[in-house]
Amino acid sequence: MRDSYTILADGSAILKPALDERSYRFLKLNNNLHVLVIHDASTDRAGASLDVNVGSFADKNYGVPGLAHFCEHLLFMGTAKYPAENTYSSYLAKHSGHSNAYTAAEHTNYYFEVSADHLEGALDRFAQFFICPLFSTSCKDREICAVDSENKKNLQNDLWRMYQLDKLTSNPAHPYNSFSTGNLATLNDEPASRGVNVRDVLLRFYCEQYSANLMSLVVLGRQSLDVLTEWVLLKFSDVPDHGLARPFYDGCPLYAPEQMCKLTCARPIMVSNKLEVSFPIPSDMEQQWRSKPAQYYSHLLGHESKGSLLYFLKNLNWVNELSAGNMKVCQGTSLFMVELELTPDGLANWQAVLAHLFEYLHMVKLQPPQLWLWREISDMSKIDFCFRQKTGTASTVSKMSNALHKFAQNLYIPPENLLDYTILRDFDPAEITAYGAHLVPSNLRITITSQLLDDLPEREKWYGTEYSFDDIPGDLMSRLHKVSQNPALHLPVPNTFIPKDFTVHGQKAVEPLRHPHLICDTCKFETWYKQDDTFCVPKGYINITIHAPPLGASVEAAAMGTLLCELFDDALADLKYYASIVGLSSSIFQYRDAFSLKFGGYNDKLPALLELVLRNLVAFAPTEDRLEPIKYKVTKALVNAAYENPYTQIGNHFLQFVNEKTHTDAQKLAALERISFDDLSRFAKSLWEQGVFVQTLIHGNFEYAAAALVHTLIKDICKPLPAISEMAAEVYQKVNFQSHVLETAEHARYEMVLTDPVNVNSCIEYFIQIGRICAENARLRVLTNLLCVILLEPCFNQLRTKEQLGYVVFSGYRLNRSHFGMRILVQSERPCEYLEFRIEKFLERFRTKKLGAEFTEDAFAKFKQALKLKKLTKLNNLHEECSSYWTHINDGYYDFEQKQRDVAILDTITKKEFLLFVSEHLAFGAGHQSARISVYLKSQKQPLFDRNKNFSAVVHNYMYENDHDKDVVSDVLDEIIERSKFDTVAVADELCKKLSIADAAAFKEKFTAQIEARTQSPTPPEYSKGQLYTLDSEFKSSHALGGRPEPVTELKSLYYPKEEARL
Repeated sequence: MRDSYTILADGSAILKPALDERSYRFLKLNNNLHVLVIHDASTDRAGASLDVNVGSFADKNYGVPGLAHFCEHLLFMGTAKYPAENTYSSYLAKHSGHSNAYTAAEHTNYYFEVSADHLEGALDRFAQFFICPLFSTSCKDREICAVDSENKKNLQNDLWRMYQLDKLTSNPAHPYNSFSTGNLATLNDEPASRGVNVRDVLLRFYCEQYSANLMSLVVLGRQSLDVLTEWVLLKFSDVPDHGLARPFYDGCPLYAPEQMCKLTCARPIMVSNKLEVSFPIPSDMEQQWRSKPAQYYSHLLGHESKGSLLYFLKNLNWVNELSAGNMKVCQGTSLFMVELELTPDGLANWQAVLAHLFEYLHMVKLQPPQLWLWREISDMSKIDFCFRQKTGTASTVSKMSNALHKFAQNLYIPPENLLDYTILRDFDPAEITAYGAHLVPSNLRITITSQLLDDLPEREKWYGTEYSFDDIPGDLMSRLHKVSQNPALHLPVPNTFIPKDFTVHGQKAVEPLRHPHLICDTCKFETWYKQDDTFCVPKGYINITIHAPPLGASVEAAAMGTLLCELFDDALADLKYYASIVGLSSSIFQYRDAFSLKFGGYNDKLPALLELVLRNLVAFAPTEDRLEPIKYKVTKALVNAAYENPYTQIGNHFLQFVNEKTHTDAQKLAALERISFDDLSRFAKSLWEQGVFVQTLIHGNFEYAAAALVHTLIKDICKPLPAISEMAAEVYQKVNFQSHVLETAEHARYEMVLTDPVNVNSCIEYFIQIGRICAENARLRVLTNLLCVILLEPCFNQLRTKEQLGYVVFSGYRLNRSHFGMRILVQSERPCEYLEFRIEKFLERFRTKKLGAEFTEDAFAKFKQALKLKKLTKLNNLHEECSSYWTHINDGYYDFEQKQRDVAILDTITKKEFLLFVSEHLAFGAGHQSARISVYLKSQKQPLFDRNKNFSAVVHNYMYENDHDKDVVSDVLDEIIERSKFDTVAVADELCKKLSIADAAAFKEKFTAQIEARTQSPTPPEYSKGQLYTLDSEFKSSHALGGRPEPVTELKSLYYPKEEARL
């Protein structure tokens, strides 16, 4: 077997982070498939990813935009070895797994994650996609609809719109000039009009483009490298190798000469005034992997300290945000991008903003590349690599398979550097200077986006973006060529936050502590501490919540709290940026009645950063000069939230509906308009007068003495501030908020209309309230978790894959502040009433059929094991552990060991008990117990479905609801419908024969009546269901609160064990 592959790098030859306990082997199979196998003895999650070095750029060769993306969708729908279309997803669901894929310009990436004991079975199913996929005819139309739905999801997304606009104005000879997503027109209507069968084109695309020599595979498991290698050989050696050439575009510029020095103006969907400056670079920069000259310029242009471009422009109130960096477009080409978020004044002065950008570049180029600056960047790249922690399995394999081509198919980067190629190794002033030579006016393209722009005569084909495309004005070009030195612009000073001490104070424990200890428990301070005993990294996290009752008093208070956070963040931008570029993060945001502060990174300098930020916060007084730009920034974010995809909005609407003391974005906007500087100043001065309650978590590489010093520091800074109350019970009453609760069997419906008038998608969240969050309901919660695990794959398979309701379909466990339950969410062009109808039909069929005779004890045991593995999944890094602890502290339940207790409960749950639970909570009609909330977010656009599409959907639904879907599978039913020319009687005749119906007349009568009625009106008249609410206040005024959170265990049991050390 050893002669079946070649090892390219192995064992100690591969340079790893100091903390990395994994083992790696990089090899090439005899079919030229490049493979990285990763042994991780401690993992409980295994996975694999295969990246094909072909993507949407290949579409042009076939005349079908979106073909590569369509291939990615249809590839999952069955193989010769595993023909059922949901075999792969069902296997993963039963073993606590999941999968996904994406199509990029030059890559298509497929990946999955599964419990470690079931890697081989998943790997075998995965491999078949690249050996003998079926590309089933029956799935073709449904997956075209899925691609079309995915495209419609992006139609109102400015990132997609502006990306497509840039491609439109690029070189027609370059494959970048294309539409890559695809839709119903490009994948169905247009090919059909030319007499082209798109499935035939797809088969040719797959055979001509998918070749083992263009594939990179990464497999991660806890098996040895030899076992993983053996599995790869057995399962992937049959992937065909066609000896294809890697995509190559040298000599074909991204933009033709006549497309340079151009100004694009466009109107976005979102409220935004953006100036984007791009400089084409005729290299993908992979040859410069050791010196990375682009990083020198992105570091300086993206800096936020005094003397930087952003600092200067913010002082003019012209710019709020700036980002800069190099972006690889494809082989042979990259772009250096500078993106500035302008204020309205900045938009009016955009030419001056651009001139200042070139003033800064002029300043940088006047002096030779600075070794000390480069060394700071290089040192941090080495430190970050050395102490890099694990990420999740799916993320790891997907990113590595995509990167593997760098080492597999060019000679620039040696295979042993496949992990540490991100390090900045060589100071090369000549390469830095040469890169800077591209950042000049003659190599410039500008894009301005704003809703304030007019005179935009053109309209982009795929997204409908209004735009103009003209030469940059000649006088502006002359100004840019003649910029001089601006004394306000200069290089940053040396960074004092660079960490020096990387001593790890703890050590790995055989049985790590599952919770932090409470080291201070008073009416004013609640401080938690845990020394890292799992990851042994020189990093730490300090999270602080400062409760101040005025912040939760009203919508005006909430708006002023948000403004204060943004103004404070803005005032400390210089300080915080120096910290951020050396791995120290800090953030502040308003949270209910509190300011939430989070600090993280290398613990050496973390307390110093905390002290600077916290002292400034307690003494902070806003100044009027930055109020309007910050108010504009906050207003813009609130307005734009209403133009996000409906499925990203609906969760917030649900929580606003049920939670107390919440406010809609519209209410916050109205409050912002009323707030003056005097109002804000008075609020800031009185903010602490009602007292504070400070919750803190100190977690990571801190010995107890260091944690005690941090607590003392916080205590001293907050000493001038009074406590909320001298009675602990009263404090907890004030800081723990609740949710409003439904009565047993109640059904409430909350309806809203989308703000965006042209978004075609509606969305529903269907929530079943099951129980209150409390220790007594732990068993009920575990039963709910188990239901969600079992429901996940059938829900997606029925509502998304089979019924094609929309691209976005998911289900799962759902929490509010007081109660838990389960939800199903669907985004679709169909109306919400129809979506609720289909959800309830699915739940009814799931309860009566899916959990019927075919639901065996063995199947039940597998789902229990899947949930157990999910709950016992190890955390990947210190940040994940900290986030978990902080969630349990903030929610007021302090249930740090919930997962372990849940597993113990799970082991005792029987199938009989589970089915009884399901019958009580999923049943419809008289006797069911669960309350339900249907949240509708309704499109303003009327859905357009022709009679044939409705007819086909209704027939499929009829067969599903009447348990005929197994007798007449989907593709056969589609053939019957088409052969019968969508005639009800003709379809009924064929079905009678196919199903061997004894009483054909009765069947035909029932079938034709229901099909005709549903085709005309797909939604039954009893939908919508439930009591209608259009305002959350109506619901809250008529429903009781569900109870404040209470600790699941007595807090004294979590006290630090050394009594004398408590603070």
